[in-house]
Amino acid sequence: MGLDCGGKMGQFILVIINTVFLLMGLGLFIPGIVLQTNIDFVSDEIKPVLDQVSVTGIALGDVVKNLGIGFIIVGVFVFLVAVLGLMGACCKSKCLLTIYAIIVLLILLSQIVVVILWFTMQNQLNSVVKDELTTSLRTNFREDRLNGSNQLSNGWNYIFLSLKCCGVNAVRNGSAGDFANTPNWGSKGSKKIPTSCCIGVTASNYTAPTTCTDNVATGTYYTSGCYDALLNKFDTSRYSNVFLGVGITIIIIEILAIVSSILMCKGNYGEGNLA
Repeated sequence: MGLDCGGKMGQFILVIINTVFLLMGLGLFIPGIVLQTNIDFVSDEIKPVLDQVSVTGIALGDVVKNLGIGFIIVGVFVFLVAVLGLMGACCKSKCLLTIYAIIVLLILLSQIVVVILWFTMQNQLNSVVKDELTTSLRTNFREDRLNGSNQLSNGWNYIFLSLKCCGVNAVRNGSAGDFANTPNWGSKGSKKIPTSCCIGVTASNYTAPTTCTDNVATGTYYTSGCYDALLNKFDTSRYSNVFLGVGITIIIIEILAIVSSILMCKGNYGEGNLA
């Protein structure tokens, strides 16, 4: 005898699901590579600034720099789990199916926690990161130079040039913005914003007119705040809902995968590897 009706249905669903997971695992390489390309701005000069902020105990610089690598690793893991599921379904191996079901269950529980945290902590996390960046700027910005004695000041200036932004929060016309509260910037003189905030300034030509640095005239400086510019690098506003929707869909599929594994393990055999 072969599989009973429930076992055959479980086998069919497992093959379909794990074929999809196989493709998804390969597909995660693409956003991983894209993210790694987008974070090429995190240079050795900029990373110390981002490391002043921690996300769940991990330095923001490390999170940003390794995010794409994380996608690639997850893609490899999903691919291998899918291969395990396909082998268990096709070979009718109770051992492989049991291991597969346990792994998927652990992944499922982890994803449910992540989705819950996404809903409950997203705004709070954004606020904490933004506040810590603002505090870091106001405390550590000391010099309007790229190769000064203060590493964090250098890093902030490179961030303004690389992301084409000014301050953590957007600077308004004629206003110093976050730079109004930088007590350690002792050499600013009449400047309201640093040279690095001005349009057209480069690392090789680090000069700007007073209409920008002193008067903050319209059209002379970058209008975006660096927090928003950083988020835009990852297209979070565009893709966050998509990622959440995909995550919930995957949770549903994983539940089907676990149920299908159980159905196969309970299938009646006269021969094969399943008992």
